[in-house]
Amino acid sequence: MADVGALFSASGEGTMQALTLVGAVLLEAMILYVGYGALTRALEPTVRKALGDE
Repeated sequence: MADVGALFSASGEGTMQALTLVGAVLLEAMILYVGYGALTRALEPTVRKALGDE
């Protein structure tokens, strides 16, 4: 198991850059998840009609 305490107490610019990058990737994933969900909700009825599902 990873030692999270050691990660946060470690000094150096590399650690801060890594944490910033991980945070940015997680934020981007959340934004994409919400955005694609909204897009799917908005377009699903139109696509279903075009495919003749309804």
